[in-house]
Amino acid sequence: MNTPLIIVILYVAFLLGLGIFMSKKEKKDGENFLLYKGKNGTWITAVTIAGLAIGGASTIGIAQNAFVAGLSAGWYNVAWAFGAIVASFLVVKRFRNSGHNTVTGLVQDLFDKKTGVMMTIAMILIQCTIIALQYIAGGSILASLLPDTFNIATGTFFSFLIFMLVAFVGGMGSVSLSNIINISLIYFGIIIASIMVFFNQGGWDAAMQMASTSTDVPYLSFTDGMGIPAIIAWMIVMCGNTNSIQGVIQIGLTSKDNKSAVNGFRLGALMMIPIGFLCAMLGISSKALIPGVDATLALPMIILSLPPVIAGLTLSALWAADMSTACSMLIGCSTTVSQDIFFKTSMGKKYKDKAFIINKAIILVVGLLTYILSSQLGSILNAMKVCLSMAIGTSIVVLGGLCFSKFAGKNAGFFTILVSVLSAGAWLFVPGIQNVFSDVGYLMLLTTGVTFIVVSLFDKNKVSSKNDLTQQKIASN
Repeated sequence: MNTPLIIVILYVAFLLGLGIFMSKKEKKDGENFLLYKGKNGTWITAVTIAGLAIGGASTIGIAQNAFVAGLSAGWYNVAWAFGAIVASFLVVKRFRNSGHNTVTGLVQDLFDKKTGVMMTIAMILIQCTIIALQYIAGGSILASLLPDTFNIATGTFFSFLIFMLVAFVGGMGSVSLSNIINISLIYFGIIIASIMVFFNQGGWDAAMQMASTSTDVPYLSFTDGMGIPAIIAWMIVMCGNTNSIQGVIQIGLTSKDNKSAVNGFRLGALMMIPIGFLCAMLGISSKALIPGVDATLALPMIILSLPPVIAGLTLSALWAADMSTACSMLIGCSTTVSQDIFFKTSMGKKYKDKAFIINKAIILVVGLLTYILSSQLGSILNAMKVCLSMAIGTSIVVLGGLCFSKFAGKNAGFFTILVSVLSAGAWLFVPGIQNVFSDVGYLMLLTTGVTFIVVSLFDKNKVSSKNDLTQQKIASN
């Protein structure tokens, strides 16, 4: 009997059942299906944003990175938490008060139509890449921990199928409520696995001994492995992500009021941090207990050595982390396609009363396209960072328009987003760029920041000049 597989199947069945329940509860309300506006209190908002943040890169990716960065690999989750807290102060309340459902709609109102078009392209590109990477991460987890059942290809397809079905069946309401289970399972699985590995299997003592004799990797240093510049770069990238990406900011709309939204983001940020360092320590212990093992196999081998029920729960926890990120981003990307593209066309306006069915169809299309994209992507963490770095440019546009409207030029938004896309391409395809900048985050911050400032200095037509009514709504608290 394959106990871990049975636990995963039961977990999937429960989530699909929750999705069916939420779908019926929504009563075929198309907008509510994607947005779930005004329904969540502080705690559900917190687990939703935490569930989005804690994905494959935040768990198994950190454990793998700990092989070369030690405990400091856990700063990935701290960077996410930092970004969420910054968003709670700068964007969440302003976005809710703006009356907009999408970041693109807000940006188009603040700047102009061409900026809105560029923002739509950037939103789709960033979110589709993140979704595709979650399929790959899910496939890697299943293939590593259930090698007799899945390989990378079948695990990726199974992950895509289930992630898409959860989003398709229950929408944002299902994603919000399922994250209560996801976060609980993540914490339970990771904590129990940590206790078993550290103390029952001697992982803690083995890690201490390895760290004391290591001359290459500062395993137990909180900062030396990653290095301060890299940690700061991750924080810059994550601030861009949390302050402008539809799938992230949209979570703020699910809250009952501004207080629940702001406090939910802050509480969710605190939930993210412990998991990162626990996974890093698990990675270090895995390397110490199985010398010479490949980084991608060490943690799965340690988990499989645990009692079957514990192994199954830990597997479900790792996969749940991946699912929570993928589903939230699927809903966010589908919202962008639905509200910023389809329902603005003449055909979309004709079928406004069919929004519930059309929004479900859009999720299917986005899911299929991102699955195709997943076959073209390589390293999970590296690809995700380049993708997320483009959000630095979109974040500068959003924050510039909201917080510095008297300075921001109307053309600054378009050129800043364009430069962010070009900078990401340069980083990937012009090797010399990486010799100048130590991290893609620094490149993106410099190029997009300078573009926004320079264009705004020479652009006499400012954001606030023709958007006074919008600015009054945004500024009201």
